[in-house]
Amino acid sequence: MWTGKASIQPGWALFSGTAGDHSLHRHHAVQLAIGLTDAVELRVGTGSLVRAPGIVIPADHPHQLTSGPNPLLLLYLERESSQGRRLDQWCGPGSRALMEAQCQRLVELLSDDTHGMLERAIASLLGSAPAASEQPFTDSRIQDCLGALPRPLPESLSGAQLAKKAGLSSGRFAHLFRAHTGMPLRPYLRWLRLQHALAAIASGLNLTEAAHASGFSDSAHLSRSFRSTFGIAPNVLLHPLLTLRANA
Repeated sequence: MWTGKASIQPGWALFSGTAGDHSLHRHHAVQLAIGLTDAVELRVGTGSLVRAPGIVIPADHPHQLTSGPNPLLLLYLERESSQGRRLDQWCGPGSRALMEAQCQRLVELLSDDTHGMLERAIASLLGSAPAASEQPFTDSRIQDCLGALPRPLPESLSGAQLAKKAGLSSGRFAHLFRAHTGMPLRPYLRWLRLQHALAAIASGLNLTEAAHASGFSDSAHLSRSFRSTFGIAPNVLLHPLLTLRANA
């Protein structure tokens, strides 16, 4: 049973509360898990059990959280985003345990809820300021393009279509889009659809209605995308004790 608070933005999602799915799974997002009252317990694949105040889990890495009912702070980052790449490379091929002081600082920063919160949290963990290439970059053409995206997002939406609307070549559009958003177009649109779906569920729609309202072909399509990103089924979002926030 998942209870607590969940929020999602393009490229990342944050959960605070009790996690209910403790089966062995993997997902494309890089994950940060912090125990809020006790240590996090993680089984890597079918092997050894890791216990630490916090743990970073690289993308597509089989794992199983075994922390029981203890509340957790879980951060999911798109592997292809600038912050996701930094954290995934820092973590390496296996999970990486964090110290208590690191976790306390991360909880403080991830509770800030202001612009740049995520960048400050990752920089704090990695012990360095964000690279110059990862500083916020804005381009009015990309900003206008994002502001004009249709709802729901059609599955056929392509970079070539958006580049044409922005008056740019496909290559130039792809470069500016990644600089502006921190990730390529395709994963950005996937996260945006998931954000829209979360907002739809928060408004009271069921999974089928939320799927259609957010650009997925059906609830099965939404479920596949949700599971590949987070490793769990989206029906956990329907629990009445889970507060959803999407700002979509």
